[in-house]
Amino acid sequence: MSEKCEFESTLELLGKKHALSILRLLAERNPRGFNEIREALGVNPKTLTDRLKELVEEGVVSREALNQIPRKVNYGLTEKGVGLVEVFKTISLWHEKYSSQRQ
Repeated sequence: MSEKCEFESTLELLGKKHALSILRLLAERNPRGFNEIREALGVNPKTLTDRLKELVEEGVVSREALNQIPRKVNYGLTEKGVGLVEVFKTISLWHEKYSSQRQ
């Protein structure tokens, strides 16, 4: 079996539940705490933990554990994540330009 190309892997990651919503939220304000993200999106904590872990592993989101009580973790976009947001902006412009045209 051949390995997936990077494009397919990226689309697979972004297609997972809540991934795009997390990136949109972090693009609006960076960084954000776990609970802030969970409350803003209404996401199940397990699902959010899984998705954030995947985004961190991919290098799109950073994770910073703060040394305080109660424990707090902040998440933010990395340079790679900001680059991805720029791609989303380009897609949005493309959609605006062509959404009114019919085939």
